[in-house]
Amino acid sequence: MVVIAVSIITRQGKPLLSRQFRDISKDRVTELLSNFQGLVANSSSQHTFVEDEHVRYVYKPFDDYYIILITNRQSNIIQDLDTLKLFAQSMNTYLSSFDEHEIFENAFEILSSFDEVITMGYKENLSMAQINTYLSMESHEEKIQEIIERNKEFEAAEERKRRAKEISRKEQERKMGIPSMGLEATRFQSSNDPNLSNAYSSYYSQASPAAQQSYYQTQQQKLMAAEIPVQNSVENSLGGKGMKLGGGRRGGLGASTAQLQQTKQTASPTAPLLQVEEPEKPTNEGILISVREVVSAKISREGNVESSELKGSLELRVNDQELAHARIVVDPKVDTKDKAFQFKTHPNIDKSLFLNSGIIGLRDTQKAFPFNDQSLAVLRWRKVGAEDDSSLVPLQISSWVSPSESDQGMFDVTLELEMNESYSDALENVRFAIPVYTQNVRVNDEFNDLGATIESIDDENGIVVKIASIAVGTTAAVSLTIEADLEDALYPISVLFGNHAATGSLSGVSVSEVVSSRDEKNPLPYGSVATLKTEEYSIE
Repeated sequence: MVVIAVSIITRQGKPLLSRQFRDISKDRVTELLSNFQGLVANSSSQHTFVEDEHVRYVYKPFDDYYIILITNRQSNIIQDLDTLKLFAQSMNTYLSSFDEHEIFENAFEILSSFDEVITMGYKENLSMAQINTYLSMESHEEKIQEIIERNKEFEAAEERKRRAKEISRKEQERKMGIPSMGLEATRFQSSNDPNLSNAYSSYYSQASPAAQQSYYQTQQQKLMAAEIPVQNSVENSLGGKGMKLGGGRRGGLGASTAQLQQTKQTASPTAPLLQVEEPEKPTNEGILISVREVVSAKISREGNVESSELKGSLELRVNDQELAHARIVVDPKVDTKDKAFQFKTHPNIDKSLFLNSGIIGLRDTQKAFPFNDQSLAVLRWRKVGAEDDSSLVPLQISSWVSPSESDQGMFDVTLELEMNESYSDALENVRFAIPVYTQNVRVNDEFNDLGATIESIDDENGIVVKIASIAVGTTAAVSLTIEADLEDALYPISVLFGNHAATGSLSGVSVSEVVSSRDEKNPLPYGSVATLKTEEYSIE
């Protein structure tokens, strides 16, 4: 048999879907389907097939539609009917009700199932269960493409951050009266050649008053920066004791130096990037199991979750040789065969034992785990949340930005915070990094239920707002007033938090008991800890 095409049309002859398996044009298929309508209307036979001069139509009516198999006239009618039945079964898999809108919504899945049944016009020897298995298989190329797209989005976000900081820095320099000079002008000014320095000074002597003032301010800042190491070296040589020159004066160079040092502390160009603080290594009484998870999320300004990802690992530490022959029994609530979680075991772990029984044990039962008190990751997992899925987002955030009514050039930024019900632990040291470098910022007390404070302001991280702790089930708001040129300059806002003493994991992965691999009825004593921290958590 040779299947030319399979189509779905309405009773009135309107084509909805069609898949061609041979080299045939769309116009020709449309012509054949229009001929079918006339043949069925004039047919008085009880059979579910009709023929014309060139092709045979094998069809099946359902509700207000026909599913039609177009073959050549020499095709085996028995095989055609069997193929048509398989097409109908695969279509019923994706349709709960035969509605035209639903057919269009599931068109891609329906046509994909048709492609599994027919290859180059010939039927494959497949059952419906095999077709569903093939359609549900994951694509390695698709995963690679998703990783590439995610990396592109991350690079674009980093570039936006860099440009926002650069624009903010230039605007701050403009307000402070510092001229914006190019690379050649910077080299020209910083040269040690006295002729070039004199030429630079003579040029500004003929310049406008504003340019002269900017030049003098720049020279004064260079002079103050050069005098700081001299004063420090004098203080170090005297050991901080005895008479100090200018010790009783509070103005002049001493005051300027103190002011500059204070400015550098709050606006250091080499400020470290914000990171979640790592806890001290927990005490191990024999066997210690650590469940470590890292969450990433991209949240829109309206609070919608655009993407989310959770990565975790189960680590084992053993410091007693007598406890090294162990097996870890995962909580029965954890579905090890859940395709939403991509579980991966260590190469020395019996993977089939884990998938079938939820037990983490070595392939060779005669061997033991290392007992050098070093962490060994025996299980890893990864889960990617769908769009608008907040199950992997422990802290949901909505942002509201509006121009300040009382202050010109200021914006009121309100962050609505809501703890996810699925996470049963508090979040510690929550930080919001707003990519704007300005000292003109304040926290509004009327919307500060969580005691938010401004932790630091620097050129690298911008404004860092800190909340010491957010309890379980909290719903609150934090409001700030910030100086900025544009609303977009306030984004993206990076969010950092962690919990190094959690009672449970965000994924639900936990351990019910640890038993001996030599005697599974013999339970072993163990301790467990759970941690959660952010990796790339931002409001775009």
